[in-house]
Amino acid sequence: MSRSEDNEENIVTKIDNLCTNLNIDPVFAKNFKNTFLETNRQYTLEGDIVHWIGCALYATCQMTTNSSAQSDTDSEDYAINISLTELLRLCNLKLIQFFNKIKLWSDVASMSEDFKKKMNDLEVKFVVSAMLSKKFRSIFQEIFTGATNTSNSLFTFTWYLYICVKGEFPNSDDLVDMYHLLLSSLDYVYANAFMTRRTDLINPNFKGLPNNWQSDDFELPANPPSLISILQEIMDDPTMKLAVEALIMREYSWTPVIKSFFDRKILKGHKEQLMGVLNVASFETNISALKNHYENHVFSAMEFDERIFLSDDAKEQFGIMNRDETATPEVNSTFESNGRVCPDTPLSGQRYLPQQELFLSPVSEAANSCAHLTSYLQASKPQPSTNLLRLFSECGVSEESIITNLIQPCNAWIAQFSNRLRELECSNEIIVYRCNRITCLYFKILEHIITEEHKKKPQVSLQMLLSQDTYQLALYACCTEVILHVYGVHSLRFPEVLNIYNLSAFHFYKIIELVVQAISDKLSRDTIKHLNTVEELVLESKVWKSDSPLWEQLQRASVPSSAEVSLSESPNRRNNLLQSPASNVMERFLVPSAEHAKKQLFTDNIKPGQSLLVSTNNITVKEEPSTSQAGQSSSNGETSLAPNTPKKPNNSLILFFRKFYSLAVLRINDLCKRLELTDEELKRKIWTCLEYSIMHQTQVLKDRHLDQLLLCAVYVICKVSNTQSNRVERTFADIMRLYRQRPLANNHVYRYVLIRRATETEPEKRADLITFYNAVYVPCMQNFVLRFADGRLRNEAGMLSPLPATRGDAASSPLGLRVSERHQLYVRPLTAAHLPTCQLTYRFSRSPAKDLHAINTMVSSEVVGIKRASDAIGGEILKRARYSNPSMTRKLQGLVSDRQAV
Repeated sequence: MSRSEDNEENIVTKIDNLCTNLNIDPVFAKNFKNTFLETNRQYTLEGDIVHWIGCALYATCQMTTNSSAQSDTDSEDYAINISLTELLRLCNLKLIQFFNKIKLWSDVASMSEDFKKKMNDLEVKFVVSAMLSKKFRSIFQEIFTGATNTSNSLFTFTWYLYICVKGEFPNSDDLVDMYHLLLSSLDYVYANAFMTRRTDLINPNFKGLPNNWQSDDFELPANPPSLISILQEIMDDPTMKLAVEALIMREYSWTPVIKSFFDRKILKGHKEQLMGVLNVASFETNISALKNHYENHVFSAMEFDERIFLSDDAKEQFGIMNRDETATPEVNSTFESNGRVCPDTPLSGQRYLPQQELFLSPVSEAANSCAHLTSYLQASKPQPSTNLLRLFSECGVSEESIITNLIQPCNAWIAQFSNRLRELECSNEIIVYRCNRITCLYFKILEHIITEEHKKKPQVSLQMLLSQDTYQLALYACCTEVILHVYGVHSLRFPEVLNIYNLSAFHFYKIIELVVQAISDKLSRDTIKHLNTVEELVLESKVWKSDSPLWEQLQRASVPSSAEVSLSESPNRRNNLLQSPASNVMERFLVPSAEHAKKQLFTDNIKPGQSLLVSTNNITVKEEPSTSQAGQSSSNGETSLAPNTPKKPNNSLILFFRKFYSLAVLRINDLCKRLELTDEELKRKIWTCLEYSIMHQTQVLKDRHLDQLLLCAVYVICKVSNTQSNRVERTFADIMRLYRQRPLANNHVYRYVLIRRATETEPEKRADLITFYNAVYVPCMQNFVLRFADGRLRNEAGMLSPLPATRGDAASSPLGLRVSERHQLYVRPLTAAHLPTCQLTYRFSRSPAKDLHAINTMVSSEVVGIKRASDAIGGEILKRARYSNPSMTRKLQGLVSDRQAV
C-alpha cells in the first residue's frame, strides 16, 4: 500500500472501524488513536498500515490489562480485553506475520521488557503447541478410531480437554511438561473408553489391548489400565522413555485439575471415580462446557486459539504456506519437512560437537535428553557418595567441614530453587523431583571434578577447594541449567538461573567447561550444545553488564592482548584455543595474592609476534560520550581502568580473555567468509581494530555486545581500506544482512544498541547500530582507525596484531599443530587410516607404547646430535646460547607440562 493512501484521514477511519468491530470502549479508542497517529508521524511504518494498527492495539490492550492486574484499586473499567483471533481476522493478519510485526512495534513504541518477554513466551507457546499437535495426531490414530479432524467428536474432546487443563498452568510453554499433560489427557480418555468397553471408539488393532478384548466373556479390571505404561512397552519411540516423569505429572498435576473441573461443573460424570465423561448422556455437554471454558480463558488472556490446530488447513491459517522471509527461523523450522525445531549449533561448537546421527523431532530430542540424564543419574542420591566421603576423609577434610561447606549451602540452594518453582505454581511433588535431579547431578559432577583435581594436583588442599563457595554455587547453578534445559522449562530459560541464585555471569562461565568435560560422553549432544550456547551468550554480552565483577578485576589489571593469552607460541602462531591444561578450579575461581601474581604465565614485556599495540604504560579507556559530546575531541571523558602501574592479569582473567578472543576471531572469520573478504591482511586489520577497541576502549563494551564492536570494525576497516584496485567496501546493510545468517544471530544486536545511559536528568537512549557507530564508536576510534587509511601502515606489518588461530587450524594444516620450534613435531586429528610410512606416528588410545618410544628416541637423538656438533666446532658459544634463551626454555617447559597433562 502506498504512503499516499495512508493519510491520517484514512488511518483514523481504519482505527475507528477496527475498534467498533472489537467493541472497544470509545474513550480508550480515542486515546489509542492519538497515540498511534503520533507514532506514525515519527516513524515510517512499511507495509499494510492495518497490520500495524492491529499490533499497536493488541500491545496497548495488553499493557492496560497488566496495569489493572497490578493495581490495588478497582480498575475493571480500565482493563481492555480483546480476542486475538478476531483481531487477526479483522486485520487479515496471519499469526506468523503478527509475531514478527509485534516485535518491530515493541521496538518502535519502546514497550517494556515484560511485554517483550510475554510476546516471546506467546510465540514459544505457539511453537510448542504446533509440535505437540502433530504428536497428538499420531498417537490418537494408534489408539482410537475415526478421523483426526473436527468431524471426530472424540478427537475434538481430547484436544479440548488438553488445552483446558494446560490453561491452568502458568508455565504452559515448557515442552516436556506439556507433553506429559498431553499423554495424561490421552491416558484419561483411553481409561474412560476402556472401562465402559467402548469398542466403537478404541482401535481394535491397538497393540496395547488385552488379547480377549473383543470376546464376549471379557471381564473389566477393577482399575483402569495405564496407557502411559502400555505405550512405553509397545512403542519403539524415545518419547516413551519418560514414563516415570509422565506418571508423576499425571498423578500430582493432572489429577487435581480434573477434580477441580468436576467441582466447577465443567465436566460431568462419576465424580468419585473421576470417570464417565464419555457417557452418552454427558458427552456432548462436556464438549460444550470445555469449549465455553476455553473461549473465556483465551479472551481473558488474549492468547491465540489453539483449537485451530484441529483444522486441516492450520498451516495456511498460520501463514506458513507462503514462507514469509521475515518469519522467525524458530517458527519456520516447526514446519520443516523433518518436523524439527532445533537451534543452530553455535560457531564455537561446530568443530567438536559430534554430528547428529538421527534427525529427531523436538519431542523426541527432549525425550532423548531426559533418557540420557536418567541413565547417568541411575542409582545416584541427592547427597555425597561413599567414594566422595572417603576421598574427603583421606585428605583430612572433617565431617564438620563437609556439613558446613557442602551440605548446608546445598540445602539453601534447594530452598531458593523450590521457592521459584512455587511461584510458577508447580506441585510439591514436581518441585521435590526436580530438586532431587539437580542435587544428584550436582554431587555426581562435583565428585568427578574433585577426583580429577586431586589426581592432577594432589598437593592442592581439598579443604581449600570446599571453601570456594562461589565455585560450588556456580556448579549448582550450572546443574540447574542442565535440568531446566533437559525438561524444556522455557519459563526459566537462561539467564533466569543467575537471578534465582544471585550469581554473576562472570563466575558462572568459569564452571561451564568443567561441567562439559564431566558429562560430554554421558548426556545428550543437545544438552552439550545448549551449554555451549549459554557460554557464548555469557561471553558476548552478559559478562559486560555494568554490575559484572569483571569490571572490578579490570580496575586492578590491564586488558591483555590475544597474543598474551595464547596457549601456543609456535613459529606459526597456532593454538588450539582450549583452556590451559593447568587451568584447574583454583585458577578459575581464586584471585591470587600479590605474591602469587609473580608466577603468571607471561613475564616478558614484548614477545615475538606480539602486537606493538600492547603497551607497558598506563592503559586508559575513554568513556563513550553522550550524543551531545559526540563531536568533541577524543581527549574528553577518559576514564582509567587500570592503576598507574597496571599489574599483569591473573590466571582467571587470562582464561577469560582466551575464551573471549577465541569467540571473537571465530565470528570475524565467519563474517568475513560470508562477506567474501578473503585478503588475510584485511582480516588482520579488522582484528587489530577490534582488539584495540577491547584493550584500550574497554568501557565501550559496558552494557553492550561483542558483535556491535565487531560489526563496526568490519565496516570501518573495509571503508578506509577500499581502493580502486581493491574494492572491499561493504555497506552496513550488507554486513547486517549477512550477519543475520550466522548461527544464533539476533537482530536486536543491531536494532537496539545502548547510546546513552540513564542519568538523573535524562532517560536511557537506545537506537540502531548506525546511530551507535556515529555517536559513540567513531569518536572513540577515529584517531586509531585513520592510521589504516591511505596506506599509512604500509610496510609496518608489526602494527598489525597476529590473527589468532581457530580450532580448525591444526586439522586443516598439511602437517597439523606444531608443538616444538626445534623439532619437526606435529599433532593433528587422525583423519585417514593409512599414513605415509616415512613418518613416525602415534595414535592416541590406539598405538602401542613402542611407537611413542620411537618418537622420543628420535627427539633425544637429535638433541644429542646437536650437542656433539657444537662440541666438534668448539661450540661453547652455541651451547650457552641454547640454554640462555628464556623464551625457548619457557616453551620447552610448556611442552613438557602439556605432555604430562596428556
